[in-house]
Amino acid sequence: MTRREHPNVTMAAVARAAGVSTATVSYVVNGTKAVTPAVQRRVEQAIEHLGYVPSHAAQVLRTGRSFTLGLVLPDLTNPFFPSLAQALIEEARAHGYAVILADSHRDEKRQAEAIHNLQQRGADALMIIPVSHTEAPDTGAVPSVILDRPGGAHLSVQSDKYMGGQQAAQHLLDLGHTSFAVLAGPPRHGKPGERVRGMLDTLSAAGVQISPELFIYSPYSVEDGMAGAQQLLTRGPFTALLCANDTLGLGALSTLRQAGHRVGESLSVVGFDDISWAALSNPSLTTVQQDTDEVARTAVRLALQATEAPGHQANCTVPTRLVVRESSGPAPSPIQEEPA
Repeated sequence: MTRREHPNVTMAAVARAAGVSTATVSYVVNGTKAVTPAVQRRVEQAIEHLGYVPSHAAQVLRTGRSFTLGLVLPDLTNPFFPSLAQALIEEARAHGYAVILADSHRDEKRQAEAIHNLQQRGADALMIIPVSHTEAPDTGAVPSVILDRPGGAHLSVQSDKYMGGQQAAQHLLDLGHTSFAVLAGPPRHGKPGERVRGMLDTLSAAGVQISPELFIYSPYSVEDGMAGAQQLLTRGPFTALLCANDTLGLGALSTLRQAGHRVGESLSVVGFDDISWAALSNPSLTTVQQDTDEVARTAVRLALQATEAPGHQANCTVPTRLVVRESSGPAPSPIQEEPA
């Protein structure tokens, strides 16, 4: 049960209730000096009983910190990013930090404005999913952690998307599929992103090549998944469809079902990200899970370390995991003609 907070209760009132000085209460609240376990317990009990709320403004003046982290996301319409944001907010909260969220709308100028605003608000560190997949934004003197992208010289944490692509392709190969199509998401400087490269390299190693007509670049959205699948159905036969994210996969599922395909039987579909909708679709979507909780734990840890020791460098990669559901199944057997 959450305790009831009373903002008007003073540190002096806590000190009287605990039978200690206000300085001792300050030591306990701010962790600035060790006290005996018995005193610590009395102060904490008084805080709990009275509902004392430490003054945020006083903490800022005393420590020079705002106890806030800035978070810049590229797109709030993609369900993956809000789910990651929620994990980051919960992890920061566990460390006594609040998160200020900004959305760059995949625009470099708006990204720069968001970073500037967060700097002006006194964020202790920034966590950023950049618009660019190759260049980290300038954050000045504010410590920053790059998420979901290569960090270069910055602190960074991202899922092993190449591994995830390998897992998706290998799953379908193990089911006996040899005829593939790909909805690849947007290209990166004219080339596939890491997750699609992992798919293609795994297929190539197994001797499977994808026809250019069955490989489509498109934005990440349900609507583009629907349109992409419609195009693929007019371009040639395939039994397995690899999608660069779940919104593409869910859109493709809708189109394929409307076209009369029994997804998971006559044709298999695999997505990437494991957004919450993936388990709720019909059929439920086989996908590659990015561990947002572990990404969040690592990102917040790096951000807080950076506030203590600027210049610290680390580039962390979090493994992915294949989640098998109903949309993938064995490759259909070739149709045998009846003997004359």
